[in-house]
Amino acid sequence: MPRTNRSEAAGDGSRPPIRRLECSVDWPPGHVASYLLPGDERVLVDAGAIGDEAEEKLRTDLTAADCEPGDIDHLLLTHGHSDHVGQVQMIREAGDVTVYAPDLIRRRWNRSLEAVRDATRANLREAGVADDRLEPSVDRLVAAHRSVREALPLEAVDVWIERGDRLTIGDYEFEPIYTPGHHVTHFCYGTTVGDERVLLSGDVAIEPFRAAAIHVNFDDGVTEGIDAFRDALERLQGYSFDRVYPGHGPVHGRFDEAVERSRADLEERIRRSFEALEPAGTTAVEIADAQTDGLYERARVLPEIVGSLSHLEERGRVQSQLDDGARIFQPVESNGGHT
Repeated sequence: MPRTNRSEAAGDGSRPPIRRLECSVDWPPGHVASYLLPGDERVLVDAGAIGDEAEEKLRTDLTAADCEPGDIDHLLLTHGHSDHVGQVQMIREAGDVTVYAPDLIRRRWNRSLEAVRDATRANLREAGVADDRLEPSVDRLVAAHRSVREALPLEAVDVWIERGDRLTIGDYEFEPIYTPGHHVTHFCYGTTVGDERVLLSGDVAIEPFRAAAIHVNFDDGVTEGIDAFRDALERLQGYSFDRVYPGHGPVHGRFDEAVERSRADLEERIRRSFEALEPAGTTAVEIADAQTDGLYERARVLPEIVGSLSHLEERGRVQSQLDDGARIFQPVESNGGHT
């Protein structure tokens, strides 16, 4: 897969002068990107990963772009994941930055972590997670919620973004586009840079892969992730952009193709989830165990399978019942398709 191993101007002289800043993460594809937009007021889109190495890399990349953390005037966040908000506090402490973030972050963060823990435990049990794997899984997921809340405390945000807003930030007019599925809080931002329409896309419209439909991990709402992602991609199909600046993968000019490929990949996940069902009944975990190899891949796929089975049940393709806390899904005979 194409990789950018150092900060670089994202394009040549014919392309918008947007600077890509990149740091490493411990999961595929191994990097996450932020983008520095030039102008009389410096705009940074996303804030890198958590940790000292990520901070050092962001500082180095900003210096290479003739910018220091204290020079950033505006910080625009796409969604509440730790690899996109990791250095918010460092940037705030360095200068006088205005921070913009999706309002849904505030709504999610206002729930207590105990409520998140209880919902996560119940939803994992319903997915079929065995008792000996249940509490370690709950602990891991709640720890992820805690770490991202610490990286982005609510008081760090100056402007909350809602659906339908239009933003004037520095020299740019941004259209926030609500695109949940990968994360329930996710927005991407369309704007004009030079003579191009560009999309600061966060974790949608990525090449050459699709971000996982994590949505809420296993908090309440896990069953809605696939439909939310499908709706987001359908919404994006109403737009046209010359160039996409994603949080992972290369900068590219294949917006339409990336959106369509993601749609097809979601449909494939739904199809595979349906075809994995046994007549006697199957849990989401049993499907994930059969289709994945390793903890990381299983954790990525399991919310997608839960969302796929919920999608199928709403359309009458499967039926389910609870058995000792676990939801057992069975196929319903039909001649129709799954969509």
